[in-house]
Amino acid sequence: ASGRYRHKKDRYVGALDPNFGGCGRMLTDENGYYAYRTIRPGPYPWRNRVNDWRPAHIHYAISGEGWVQRLITQMYFEGDPLMWECPILGIVPSEEQIRGLIAVQDRSACVQLDSRAYRF
Repeated sequence: ASGRYRHKKDRYVGALDPNFGGCGRMLTDENGYYAYRTIRPGPYPWRNRVNDWRPAHIHYAISGEGWVQRLITQMYFEGDPLMWECPILGIVPSEEQIRGLIAVQDRSACVQLDSRAYRF
């Protein structure tokens, strides 16, 4: 993925993936677990500062009983050097809380020559 959003105001020159709409919906199992397969998003430039880039991330909107119970957050990927330059992560109060936003690669769930798996 090139980091481009499917949005009329996104002027980034990266290519859109014709097979990816940019969002999905899933339900958890009785234990609260979920799994999905997607492409890893790419970083993208933004106009916060000169030559500033957002790290690769996935947005989550997690709902409870209704829209009133909603958490919006982002998941980042272990090892992405752009995380530590991200002003959004810079306002998270503690390193422990930042670690809670980082997906860690799970080698036991990776498929050789096909895909990597992460736990979040």
